[in-house]
Amino acid sequence: MALFGLLMTAMPIARAQVQLFPSLQGGTQNQPNSQNPDQPSANPEPTAPSGMAVETLGAVDTEAVGALPDSVAALPPDLWSGLSRNTIAALINGLNGNGDYPVARGLAKRLLLSAAALPPQDSGTQVSVLKARIEALARLGFAGDAGMLARAGADALRDPDGLAAVARAQLAAYDLPEACSTASNAVAQSNDVFWQKLIAFCQAVAGQKDQASLAAQTLFDTGVKDPVYFTLMDSITLGLAPELKALTPEGAMHYAMLRFSGAPVPFGSTDPLITQLAVQQASDLDVAESAARRGLLSSEALADKYLSEAFKSAALDAPLEALDKISPAAGRALLYQVLLKWEIPALRAEAVSVALTRARSDGLLIAIAPVFATPAMTIPPSNDLLWFAEDAARLFYMTGHTDRARQWHALLRSHATTNADSAASNARLWHLAMLSGETGQALGQSRRDWDRAIIDGAEDPDAGRAHLETLKALVQAATGGEPLASEADLRADAMAAHPETGIGAAALPLHLLTRAAEARRMGEVVALSIAVLSTGPAQDLNPSTPIAVVRALTTVGLQRDARQLALETAVLSAPSPVPMDR
Repeated sequence: MALFGLLMTAMPIARAQVQLFPSLQGGTQNQPNSQNPDQPSANPEPTAPSGMAVETLGAVDTEAVGALPDSVAALPPDLWSGLSRNTIAALINGLNGNGDYPVARGLAKRLLLSAAALPPQDSGTQVSVLKARIEALARLGFAGDAGMLARAGADALRDPDGLAAVARAQLAAYDLPEACSTASNAVAQSNDVFWQKLIAFCQAVAGQKDQASLAAQTLFDTGVKDPVYFTLMDSITLGLAPELKALTPEGAMHYAMLRFSGAPVPFGSTDPLITQLAVQQASDLDVAESAARRGLLSSEALADKYLSEAFKSAALDAPLEALDKISPAAGRALLYQVLLKWEIPALRAEAVSVALTRARSDGLLIAIAPVFATPAMTIPPSNDLLWFAEDAARLFYMTGHTDRARQWHALLRSHATTNADSAASNARLWHLAMLSGETGQALGQSRRDWDRAIIDGAEDPDAGRAHLETLKALVQAATGGEPLASEADLRADAMAAHPETGIGAAALPLHLLTRAAEARRMGEVVALSIAVLSTGPAQDLNPSTPIAVVRALTTVGLQRDARQLALETAVLSAPSPVPMDR
C-alpha cells in the first residue's frame, strides 16, 4: 500500500535550462550579469550556425546515465516524466523476475538501462534512483548489466549507500577483486553491517582465515541475523562441508559466497542469481527447464543440457515409444536429440510437433519453442508436410522467424480452397500473422473463417469461445482498435479473480496502469506492466491482465512490445486443440 500511495502522487520534472548557443537576436539586456559590450567576453561563446535553432537541455544529473549498447532499444529520455523521484525508486524497487513473459523481462532490462532525465530530489531523505536501478538489475539476474551501469554512474555513487550498490553489483558479477576493493575504500566511511560482512568474506577469499573467522564470530556475537552467511563462512574458514538444509540463500553476497565455497545450491530460490548457480551445478533437466521458463537460462544453454542427457540406442531409434517411460523433461531432450539425428523431414517434423504439444501441456511452450525452432528451420515446407504446417507456422511466428512462418502459412493458403483442414489451419493463424505485422489480401483471406476455426479447433468448444474473445481483445488492443471491454469491465474481472488461486492481478494495479497510460507516463506503465505480469504463471493469469497491459503499452507508444506480448499471450492462453488425425 505504501508503493501505491507513492504512485498516486506525481511531480512534474523541473529542468534547469542550459543555453548551448547565444540568442540569435543578439544583445545582453536580459542578462542581469552581462559584461560591458565594449569589453571582450572572458568566455567567448560560439555563434549558432545558420539555420540551427537554439536548444536547451536539462541540467546534468549524474544519476541519469544509461548503459544500453543498442541505442535503438533504449526507451525515451523523458520516460519518467510526471513522476517524483520517490515514486520512480518505489516502482523500480517493486520489480521482480517471477514472470514467464520474455517480453516483460526484456522491458525490465531496457527500463533499467535507459538513460533518462530525473526530477529534482524530493524534500526530506535523498533518494538514489541510480542505486535502485543497479540493485534491481542484480536482483533480476542481469549481473553484467548491473556492473556496467555502476561503472557508467560511478560519479554519482561516492556515498556509502551508492558504493554498497556498486559492491553488490560486483558480487553479482562474481568480480571478487573489485568488490573487495570497493569494500576497503568504503569501510572507512561506514560501519554498516553489510561492509563488515563483506570485509570478513574478503579476508577469507584472501586466505586470511583466522581474521575472517574472528570477524564473523564478532558479528554473530553482536546479534547479526544471517544463518546462511555464517554457515558459509564456517565452511570457507574451517573447511567444513556446508549444510544449508532448510536455509534459503538470497542476494548477491550469498551468491558469491556459494560460488566461492563450491557449496551445493538448493534449487527453488526465487532469487535469479541463486537459481542460475543451481542450474550450473545441477544435471536435473527439470531445474534447467524451470530456469529457462523464467528467462534465467538461454535457449542455447538449454539445448546443451538436452544434448548432454544420455539415452540408450533403443530409445533413440523409437523415441515415441519411450516417452511415457521417462520424465517429461527427459522426453523433450530425447525428441531434441532425434530431431538433430534424423534426416527424413516427416520424422523430424513429428519430433517437433510432439515436443511442442507436450511443452504446451506442461506450461513450458514459450521456453521450449526457441530450442526446437533453430533445427526446425531446416525442415523445408512441402505438400507432404501439410499436416505440420500449422504447428510450424505457429512455432516460427512465436519465436520471431516471421519469414519462415509466412512460408508455412502460404503453404496452407495454397490448399485452402481444396482442403477443409488446410482452410481451418490457415484461418486459425490469422491473429498471429496480424500481430507479426503482416498485411495484404492474403491476411484478409485468413480472417474470413477465423472465428469459427478458433472455436472448432479447441477440444472444448466453450474454451474455444472464451479463447476467441481473448484473442479479439488482444488484437484490437495491440493494433490500436477500440477495446471490446471497458476499463471498468477489466477491473471487475480482476476483482473477481481470487488471488489465493494465483490468477489475475489485483484491481488496484490494473487501475493505476490504466491511469498511467492515459497520462502517457511511460516509465510507470512499463514498471506496472512488469509487476502485473509477474503475479503468477502466465497461463494462469486472468485474460484481463495481459489485455490491459497490451493496451497500456500501445497507448504510450511501445507498439512492438505490445504486439509481442499479445502474440505470447495468444499462444499461452490457447486451449487444448482437437487431437490431430493424419
